[in-house]
Amino acid sequence: MKSESKSRVVHENLDTAFVNLWALLRNLSQRGFIGRVRVELKDYTADVFMTGSNTPLVHEIDRAAGTDTLEEAALHRLVLRVRETPGTISVFEGPDEAVAVQGTAALKTETDAADPVSKRDTGGTGLHYAPDAPTETDKVTVPSDASVLPPEIETSPTESSAESQPFADATAEEESFVVASSRVVEPPTPATETMDEIEWGAVVKASGELIGAVERALTGAGADFAALFRAARLELADDYIFLDPMSGQFTYANSVVTLTGEIPIGPYVIGLSEALRRMVDLVATGDRARRVRERVALELFSVTRKRREILARSGFLAQLDRIAGTKVI
Repeated sequence: MKSESKSRVVHENLDTAFVNLWALLRNLSQRGFIGRVRVELKDYTADVFMTGSNTPLVHEIDRAAGTDTLEEAALHRLVLRVRETPGTISVFEGPDEAVAVQGTAALKTETDAADPVSKRDTGGTGLHYAPDAPTETDKVTVPSDASVLPPEIETSPTESSAESQPFADATAEEESFVVASSRVVEPPTPATETMDEIEWGAVVKASGELIGAVERALTGAGADFAALFRAARLELADDYIFLDPMSGQFTYANSVVTLTGEIPIGPYVIGLSEALRRMVDLVATGDRARRVRERVALELFSVTRKRREILARSGFLAQLDRIAGTKVI
C-alpha cells in the first residue's frame, strides 16, 4: 500500500465459525461502508468491493477449479461457500480498497500481476452503480418451469415460507455484527395460487406502477424518494431478502421493476407493500399529513383504474388503503 493511502485495517482474520459473513456485509452496507472485505478459505480467496452503493462486486479466485472472476453474481456463491468451509475474514476500510478491476480482459492477466493499490488483489477502475438502478448483470425474468432458482440454504423447520429465503438466517448469538431489525407484523397473506408467466409479468409491471405512484406523491411533497425507498428496503431485508439491495434480486427505476430470480407472490406483495407504507408514514407527518395521504391515495387510485383485476388477483388491492393510510377505493 502506498504511504499516502488512507486505507485502514478494521478487522483481521476473523474466524468464519463465529462471524456470519452475510450479516457482516449487510451491517457494513447499512453504514455506507467504503472498502474491501477479504475472505480466505482453502484454495479459494474472494474480495468484496463495497462502494457504499448497490450490490458489491466480488473478485473470486478458485484455485481448485482454476477460475478467476469478477462479478456481482459471485456474492451468492461466496456466502454459500463460507457457510460450508472454514476460513478467515478481514475488513479493510478506505476508497483505495474499494477499487475493483474493470473488464474481463484484465481479470485473467492483470489481477495477480501489477496492482497499483495494494498486494491484496485490487486495482483498476472502480465500478459505481446508482442505488436501485439496473446494472449490466441484472436480467428481467419471471417464474416458469424453466426458471433458474437462486441457491437454496437449509432452513429450520420452524421458519415460515416468507422468511426462509437465502441468507436470511443470520445467527445473532454467534457474531457481533448482526443488525437488530424490527420484525414485521404481517397482514393476511395474499392468495398464493400458481400464476403463469404472463400473469406474473403483469403483477411485476403493476407493482412498478404502484411504486411510481407513491414516488410521484412523495416527490411532490418534497421528499427524497430514492433515499426513503433504500432505507425502507434495508429495514425489511431480514424479513424479505429480495428487498435487500445487496441481494440484486429487485431493482426499481422510473415505475419499472426488474426481478432476477424467483420470488414467491405472497412475500413479494407483503414486503413491497410494507416498504411503501413505511415511506408514506415517514413523510405524512404534522400539518401536511392529511394532504400527503390524500395525494398518495389519488395516485394509487389512478393505477387501480387501469390494473384493478391483476391487483386484486395478486393481493396488492387489499394493501392499498394500508399503504396510503386512508381510503383509496
